[in-house]
Order: sequence, then structure tokens, then C-alpha cells
Amino acid sequence: MMGWHRGKKGEIEKLIAYTPVHVFGKVWSIAVCAPANEVEAITRNVRRNDLYTWGFVVFVMTAAGVFFSISFYRWANSLGREIEARKQAEEVLKEYSEKLEEKVEKRTKDLKDAQEQLVRRGKLATLGQMAGSVSHELRNPLGVISNAVFYLNTVLDEADENTKEYLEIISSEVRTADKIVSDLLDFSRVKSVEREDVAVSDLVAQVLEKQPAPENVQVTTSLPSDLPPVVVDPGQIGQVLTNLVTNACQAMPPPVAGRLIISAMANKTRVNLSIADTGRGISEENMAKLFEPLFTTRARGIGLGLAVSKNMVESIGGNIEVQSEEGKGSTFTLILPAKKGLSER
Repeated sequence: MMGWHRGKKGEIEKLIAYTPVHVFGKVWSIAVCAPANEVEAITRNVRRNDLYTWGFVVFVMTAAGVFFSISFYRWANSLGREIEARKQAEEVLKEYSEKLEEKVEKRTKDLKDAQEQLVRRGKLATLGQMAGSVSHELRNPLGVISNAVFYLNTVLDEADENTKEYLEIISSEVRTADKIVSDLLDFSRVKSVEREDVAVSDLVAQVLEKQPAPENVQVTTSLPSDLPPVVVDPGQIGQVLTNLVTNACQAMPPPVAGRLIISAMANKTRVNLSIADTGRGISEENMAKLFEPLFTTRARGIGLGLAVSKNMVESIGGNIEVQSEEGKGSTFTLILPAKKGLSER
């Protein structure tokens, strides 16, 4: 389009726009024209402003997202710490509760054991008071009965089998009663200890000779020849071994066949002498009470044999241990002091 425009003469590119206008009930078309460069400048400004606007919006939204992300992270982190703290508190409470239950259970058991111990001490005090006098009074008639049986066995050489059987029953019962009296005396009095060097093989041989095993029990010994002597009271340890061998044989009653295994081994300054059987074994419940005075699972006896044996072994500086499995047998181990020098080879 040629013409004057703002004082300039020449060819100018213009843009023309038409718009309808209602005037006096008629529709007129009005044309508006403007230089193209001015329109482009205006549109560039508009686009630039839009770009700034959208950039600002994007910045604000990004900043808001970052802010909310940081806030959410802090909140989540705080919530996680709170949850972790609660879990730790719950674990502490649970642990404290379990410990409290254990303490209550332990205290209850201790009180029960203390009560049982008080009752037992009362029985032992009464037993100790009567043991000395009663034991001597009982031994006198037992000695008379034993002498009478010996005399009858001497004069009745041609007695029938029933008479001999009853005389043997009397002798057996006298020996049982005499052992009970001996246990009472051993438990109620303090014996002096006379230590000496003794070979373990000699102790075992004397016990097996004095207390032979019944026919249904097979005896096996495993005693190394280089075992050092033990420093013990031979009388007391011989009595302990006799008690253990007797108990082992009684745990294997006929007609069931059983095995009695006596073994020993040196262990630094000690000698471990074990008496094992293949009998009934001992229940876990009875294991805890095994060495308590007056505890017995047998119909006969007063339950002092193992208690006396434990006291005798401890009096010479030794110890006694037991391992057992119900239905498979038991092993009693005497831990005895060995002669110094020889045991350290």
C-alpha cells in the first residue's frame, strides 16, 4: 500500500483487519490497518510478557513444589522418628515386661525353695538330734539278731531250704537296717579326714570284692595303668564307691541284663572316676533333688546315701557330678585330688 505514514514517504507493509459494526440497524464493515512492523513489535512484547509470566508461574510452582517437598520430607522424617521412637519404647516395655515376669517367676521359685529348705532343715535338725542316741540303741539289737542268725546257720547244717531262705532274709534285712543306721550316724556327725595316697585300682577292687554285682549285671572296668594315686580318705571314698555301685546295681533289677562300667582318667591335678550303668536313669525333676537329704524314690531307705557321699567327697576337696537320661542309664563321676607331680606328666 503506497502513501504517507507518519511523515514518511514510500512503500509500507500494513496489516488490515475487518470487524462488523451494527449502526442504525445495519451491519457495516470497518477496516483497521496498521504497519506490520508495529504489529510484530506489539506481538513480540506480548509474547515476551507471556514468556515472563509463564516463567514466573513456573518458578513459583517450582519453588512451591520444592517448599512442599522439603516440608513433606521433614514431616515424613519427623513422623518416621516418632514411629521409630514408639517402636523402641514398645520394645523396651516388652523387654521390661518379660524381665519382670522372669523376676516374679524367679522370686516365686526362690520363695518356694526357701520354704522347702526351711521344712527340710527342720526335719534335719530333728533327725540330727535323734540320730546319735537312736542309732546306738538300734545297733545293739541288730548285733544280737545278726549273731543269732550266724549261730543258727552254724548249728543247723542240715536245715531244710525254707529255713535257710528265711535265715538269709533275716541277714539281708539286718544288713539293710545296719546301713540305714550307718547313714544316720555319718550324716549327723563330723568325721575326721585321714588322707593318704591310694591307687584307684585298689579302691575299685576292694569295693567290687565287698559289693559284688548280681548275676544279671556285667561289670566292665577301664582303669589306665599310669593313673596317678589319689589323695583321699580310703575308708570314706570306699564307702562312697560302695553306695554308687549299690545304687547302679539296684537301677538294673533282674531279670533285665545290665552293664556296670567303671572307668577313670587323669585330668591335670584331678582324677575323674566314673560309675556308669544302663539302668532306668533319672528324671529331670529328680536330678535337682538328687543330693538333698531325705530325698529318695525308692520304697526302702531314707534318702541319705547320696547326701552323705557328697559330703564325704567334698570333705577331701573333691566333687561329684552326675549325668543321666531317663530310660538309658546314669553316670556318676567322682572328681578326686591326685598326687601332685605325677598328675602333671
